Amino acid sequence: MQDVLVEYNIVKLEVEYVRHCVYKTEDHLVLLEKQRLELESAIKDRLELVAAHRHRLTTQKRNLESERMRLSMELKDRLAQIDRLRNR
Repeated sequence: MQDVLVEYNIVKLEVEYVRHCVYKTEDHLVLLEKQRLELESAIKDRLELVAAHRHRLTTQKRNLESERMRLSMELKDRLAQIDRLRNR
């Protein structure tokens, strides 16, 4: 009878240990899932910032290219005007 009680207590302790391990693992999994969701959110926000910055840079590049072309044409016109005045 006493052997049965000892065996019962041993099994009971083993069950408690396994239960503790399961809870600990579950807590770790919940933490990892939370971290994964936070990282996904941070990545999404960062990608949106990068896309907005890329759009601003593309617009700026387009505007600068237009300005460069305008200045190049203005320079050619002034050089042509200088040549005409020299040839008089």
